[in-house]
Amino acid sequence: MAESELTSAHDFEPTGARHRAPMARAMSGDIVQFIDFLLVVIASIGVAVYYHTQVILSDFDFQRYAAAGIVGATGITTLLRRDGYYEFERLVSTAGVIRPIAGRWCLVILGLLAFAFSLKISEGFSRFWLFAWTGSTYALLIGTRIVAAVVLRRTAREGGVFARRIALVGRNADAEKFRALAQSTERAISIVGVYDARAAADAPDSLSALSHAARNGEIDDIVIAMPDASHAEMNAIVARLSILPVSIAICANAHWLDHTGGEIVKIGSAPLLNLYRRPLEGWGSLLKTIEDKTLGTIAFILALPVLLIVAAAIRLFGGPGPVFFKQKRHGFNNEVFTIYKFRTMTVEEDGANIEQAKKNDPRVTPIGRILRRTSLDELPQLINVMKGEMSLVGPRPHALAHNHAYAQTIENYSGRHKMKPGITGWAQVNGYRGETSENEKMAERVRYDLEYIDNWSLWFDFKILALTVAAVLFPKNAY
Repeated sequence: MAESELTSAHDFEPTGARHRAPMARAMSGDIVQFIDFLLVVIASIGVAVYYHTQVILSDFDFQRYAAAGIVGATGITTLLRRDGYYEFERLVSTAGVIRPIAGRWCLVILGLLAFAFSLKISEGFSRFWLFAWTGSTYALLIGTRIVAAVVLRRTAREGGVFARRIALVGRNADAEKFRALAQSTERAISIVGVYDARAAADAPDSLSALSHAARNGEIDDIVIAMPDASHAEMNAIVARLSILPVSIAICANAHWLDHTGGEIVKIGSAPLLNLYRRPLEGWGSLLKTIEDKTLGTIAFILALPVLLIVAAAIRLFGGPGPVFFKQKRHGFNNEVFTIYKFRTMTVEEDGANIEQAKKNDPRVTPIGRILRRTSLDELPQLINVMKGEMSLVGPRPHALAHNHAYAQTIENYSGRHKMKPGITGWAQVNGYRGETSENEKMAERVRYDLEYIDNWSLWFDFKILALTVAAVLFPKNAY
């Protein structure tokens, strides 16, 4: 796409290469920081080895120089991280970084000298090593910046792995203004299409095409550039797009006053109000995948004897029917998958009309009542976790019929699908499990689910898993 052109929604045809999980820019900064840390330590040890083995031909304390390198590496990388020098926009350009890095590295060296002098260990380090390490480390830090800038600029061109793929909602004139501001100082931007939310009635639904592209992983950010939109029109557009697993922002206009929870950010020189951010940004997606695969596999192996015993009990005492209950559910990004549970009822509903289990429900078998009270009926979902369809922790998935009904009546309900569903969740450990026939109860469950998605961390998951044990031992609302 030429620099002076903007692609309309109807001309935009994504290529197969774009179907990928977007590479979070925070990861590039983490990688450069790790490389900086290693180089500072290696420089400290390398200079010491050269000086003592090639110049003065004497033995030296390896651990002393390694410790100095680690302390120095921690100091300089911490300062650079604090001041934003590992942000992607700073890494793609070497302009204005030479003096700041020099100043911060000198500050670290002065701190090390003061520390060594106060502990009376400064005589253990040669002046040659200090000056050589200071100079070589500074050269390595600048060299890393130059290499990182070249690599990131090359990979951040349109279609590159670090390119920030932005879809604009608005008309071409407003979108062109945003593009000029966005690319004024940040070149690693790819405008993948402009979607007109006010298309003619007989034209294809532009926002449906946008939703399709976002769900297919072809878009990282959606920016709404409609300064003349009415209050109702803007709210309708935001509500429709808020369920998508991408970041949603609006350009500077009076509608900023309608939103109190957003964060003001900048893309280039363009100020934006970021309303929704992509869940599991940075390393989050990788960490959660490792968590699910590792803990899920361990849990499945440990639970295997219980699974076999429960399966035998259902076959012997559960009446006619299969051991496993299978039902279609909505997962991440509204994708449909088949969930596995132990059969606890005399029916196997999976259609347009599904009646939730109630207290003293006659459809629940005697063995099924025990399984539901102890949550043992959920154990086969470990298979879904290992298949990558579910997580250990996440919003609980609902039957398709219930999902469609709640999506029509509960605000932001579909936002639960921004993350994989879980065997347990933040709502469940707060008492919202089992039957949810009342919209008020489901609305509270949704509130907890969205709170979990917005505040995810590994420690949050571990906390929920620990609380789940207590919820299983003292069950509520499970029948």
